[in-house]
Amino acid sequence: MSLPHPRVHAAESIDTPFGVFPLDRAAAVEFPSGLPGFEQCGRFVLLAPEELGPFSCLHAVEGPPASFLVVDPREVVPDYHLALSQTDFLRLGCHPGEPVILLSLVGFDEAGAPYANLRAPIAINPARMRGCQVLPHQSPHLLRCPLSIAPR
Repeated sequence: MSLPHPRVHAAESIDTPFGVFPLDRAAAVEFPSGLPGFEQCGRFVLLAPEELGPFSCLHAVEGPPASFLVVDPREVVPDYHLALSQTDFLRLGCHPGEPVILLSLVGFDEAGAPYANLRAPIAINPARMRGCQVLPHQSPHLLRCPLSIAPR
C-alpha cells in the first residue's frame, strides 16, 4: 500500500505556499524529465483558484517539495507568441497545430517586485497532460519581464 504524498490532505485539498486549495487529480500533469532544477518532480497539479486572479499554481505531487506561481504569458504580453521546435512537440507528445498551453514562471526580484519568465515557458499538452519547460534558441522575450499585475 502506498501512502499519499505528504502535502495532499485526506479531504482532497493541497497545501501550497500560496494557500490551501481543492485538489483535482485530473489536473495532474506529467513532466517526464521534471523541470530544470527539479528533475525529480515528475508530476504536478495545476491549480487555478479564483483567489489567485490571473495566476495559477503548479505544485509537485511527486518528488521533493516544489510549488511555482505561473501566469499565461498573454496576460503579460497580449501578442505573445512562441514557436515550438519539433523536439518540443515530441517531448509534449503532440503535433504542430494541436493545442498547447503556455505558462510563464513568476518570480520576485530583490525588492519584491514580480516578474514573469517569458523566455522559457512551461508548455503543456492538454490532451495528454504532459509538460516540459521549453528553452527556445534566440528567444526575443525577456527572462525577467516586470509584471504590471501582481499576485493577490
